[in-house]
Amino acid sequence: MNKIFKNFNTVTYCVAQWADKVSEEQLRKEVEFFQKYVGVEKIYLETFRGSFARKEQIEMIKRVMAENGIEVAGGITTVTPDLSEEDKKRKRLFETFCYCNEPMRNRLKEVSEYTASLFDEFIIDDFFFTQCMCEDCLKEKGSKSWEEFRLAKMMEVSKNLVIGPAKKVNPNIKITIKYPNWRESFQETGYNPQDQREVFDFVYTGTETRHGVQQDQHLPRYLSYSLPRWVENVAPGRNGGGWFDPFECDRIDTYLEQAYLTAFSKCKEIMMFCWSALYNNKRATPLKFQYEKLDKIMGQCGNPFGLPVYIPFNSQGEDHIEDFLGMVGIPMEPTPNFPAFGGSVNNVLVTAASLKDEKIISKIKDFTEKGGNVFATSGFMIGALKKYPEVTDLTSVRYNDKTLDADEFQVSKVGLYGRNYITNKESIKFPLLEHRNNATWSILNAGHGEYHESLIMYDTYGKGKFEIINLPEMPSRIKDLPTDVLCVMRKELIGEGKVWIDCGYGVSLFTYDNETFGLYCYTNDGCAPLNFNIHVNGKISKLEKIPETDEENPWWKKDVEPLYSNDKESVFPIRMIPGDFAFFKMV
Repeated sequence: MNKIFKNFNTVTYCVAQWADKVSEEQLRKEVEFFQKYVGVEKIYLETFRGSFARKEQIEMIKRVMAENGIEVAGGITTVTPDLSEEDKKRKRLFETFCYCNEPMRNRLKEVSEYTASLFDEFIIDDFFFTQCMCEDCLKEKGSKSWEEFRLAKMMEVSKNLVIGPAKKVNPNIKITIKYPNWRESFQETGYNPQDQREVFDFVYTGTETRHGVQQDQHLPRYLSYSLPRWVENVAPGRNGGGWFDPFECDRIDTYLEQAYLTAFSKCKEIMMFCWSALYNNKRATPLKFQYEKLDKIMGQCGNPFGLPVYIPFNSQGEDHIEDFLGMVGIPMEPTPNFPAFGGSVNNVLVTAASLKDEKIISKIKDFTEKGGNVFATSGFMIGALKKYPEVTDLTSVRYNDKTLDADEFQVSKVGLYGRNYITNKESIKFPLLEHRNNATWSILNAGHGEYHESLIMYDTYGKGKFEIINLPEMPSRIKDLPTDVLCVMRKELIGEGKVWIDCGYGVSLFTYDNETFGLYCYTNDGCAPLNFNIHVNGKISKLEKIPETDEENPWWKKDVEPLYSNDKESVFPIRMIPGDFAFFKMV
């Protein structure tokens, strides 16, 4: 392989229909475009997507790629046209396989064997799931839940129809399963990372978020960073890469930021789907220019870290709440494992998804008794009061199915007694969480007129704290909270973290374990440049901008001097343009 970048591999995917038709002359022309504008180091060449790509075409493409220093691996997508008249009555999304249907099972086995005969590595695109409810599936499911049935079924399929047949043909084959961007729905469709990580060689992550409003999934764009981090914690060291596409990206920055956040998460490969969709696409043309910057930056950043967010396997609840918090500048580190207290781990966030763990309350008690701080979202607290009544051992907070309608916020003045009273231009609805005065202490209140309740409140427990963060009923309305309220939330959730920012919505903060950090300013409708401050705990002499280029630029001042600096805090001014990223080292 002809390495272009040092700190990640740039890869793309070639679908079977394109592979089966492209001529050698056209292929060489397209390679020239990609190497000029994108810089491709590796491709995944698909052998099957409802139909097979011919062997002679695959061999031709492999030869041309090798001549251009591009590594080639295989790929399959488990979609199929109707195989028989009987199959026409099976209704499945996206023409995915029915894994209770013998002809389809045989076809998948054939696909695996064919692909393994041509490559020593292949990846499975994220159609490797089932939602089939045909007569055969209903009969085999019996009295099991769909979740239980599908998780077991797709493990059986993974071992018996993909891995086993492929390794019989090619004992050296390495197989990667790519997980889609809809993590909260995995268990409903048979995606089973808890068990599949034990049988697949590598895992991969969907990082496509597209336009957050004008598409059907409504994924906060911070997911392009947070989901690879969760998957990295699923299979440490075996998270092969992040995969995004240009579809439903209404502006170039909407597309490019998927690449940026994938790189910030330290994925080994940055996958751009797909070759035929990106050829002659203006969205792809800035990629190589930006990858060169990102390569230099990521080479100077350590390992990502943030507030651990406990999202157990096969869980669902408050979907993507960690991403909405990430979009307001709180670094997140989602994990399927409840962290052990000690060392650098002093804090953890639990959400409604954490309630999947039947031992969650005892784990929280153990963590706080040892001196840790557990932050719980309002969704966690409401669910725990219903499912695990013993949560009342931790706090006096209760919920009575009422709503808090808030347009006034009471924010403590920093370093002073008393409060600032802020009136918001719009009213925001929260669940009404009641607490007992002086049993539980309030840090931030909100409401209307003479009735206010707490948005951030805590109880001491053992040597630590159990703290509840009351979030808007509509999570996207986190962005509508006043800037001062967001600052209180950041300071609480970041806790002993080194850095926080004092702007409103739309800037994410990425922190690394070697005193480096980065900022990205999102592009939104009506967005404008932002001026705000970076707050660093302790006395810091300057922020040294991590170079985006090795060239000397005398007009570009690399170091940022503090507005003030003392033993408690150092504050630095910054101006950010939407669509830009900036990384720094604390000196």
